[in-house]
Order: sequence, then structure tokens, then C-alpha cells
Amino acid sequence: MNAIRYMLVPSVLLVCSVAFGQGSNLVRSDRAVARGVSAEVLVVLAKEEAGSIDPELKKLTALRRPPFNSFRSMKILSKPKMKLIPGRDAVVSLPNGRRLKLALLQVMPDGRYKMKVSINRPDKVDYLPLLQVVASAGDPFFVAGQTYKGGTLVVGVTVDPKKTGRLP
Repeated sequence: MNAIRYMLVPSVLLVCSVAFGQGSNLVRSDRAVARGVSAEVLVVLAKEEAGSIDPELKKLTALRRPPFNSFRSMKILSKPKMKLIPGRDAVVSLPNGRRLKLALLQVMPDGRYKMKVSINRPDKVDYLPLLQVVASAGDPFFVAGQTYKGGTLVVGVTVDPKKTGRLP
């Protein structure tokens, strides 16, 4: 389990880069961006022990590739929805007491979203201090490595989930 955990943290950047595929040619006006962009966070408990994989997760090919393919059971714990507004942090409380913080930095000319992501605990040093991600509408990106209830939390973020995009 420890080997998997140590492998997951550096793999975050690799998995995020997989999610940067071809974006749509969506062009948003400054007014639309100022109103915000919808996002969905997927919080999953993954374990190496044999078990079931939530049917909704089976369609996400990124979760079938290393390092995630070592997990033989995955259960969705929550799916909070939010609005990302430039200049404001959106915070999601994770079941292990840490917080996921997302900030929309920019909508790129090609319609992709540049975001800042961190996972931290109140009054503690950041676990994932700062990660910048550029993701296409509808394409989830994943961060993982937090331990919880004998498994690992895998957190997926999909920006503008109503837009059709390819799965990573």
C-alpha cells in the first residue's frame, strides 16, 4: 500500500497531463467567464483489496491506467457541484478532514480552463501546495494520495461538465 501511495503523488502531474487533450473551440465572453463556470468534484475511495467498482467510474479510462489500475475497488463518496468564479476560491471538504481548493485563473483562447488546485488542512502545511492545471470542458483530471479508511482518496474535477468532451 505504501508503494502505491508514494507512486500516486508524483503521478498526479502525469495524470493531469493526460486530461489536457484536444479542447473544444468554445470561446467565452468576458461576461460569461465573470459569472463563473460550473464544475463537479468526484470524491472516490479506492482500495487495493478486491471489491466492486462503481459503474459510473468504469467509463473513466484514466482510472483504468497506472497508477489507478492497481485499485480493485472504487466507491463514489460524494459528487459536489460548484461554480468557479475568477478571483474566488471554491472549497470542498474532503472526508479525511482536508480541503480541496480550486480557483479558475483563466479561460484560454481555445476554450480550455486554467486552474489552480491545492489540498490542505486547516492550520497545517499544504499537502498539495499548488498545482496548475489546464483542462478541456467535460474532461476530468484527477489528484490522489490522501489516505482514508484503509484506502486512498481519488479526487476528480470536471470543469463545465455539461460540455461534451472526451474522457481521458
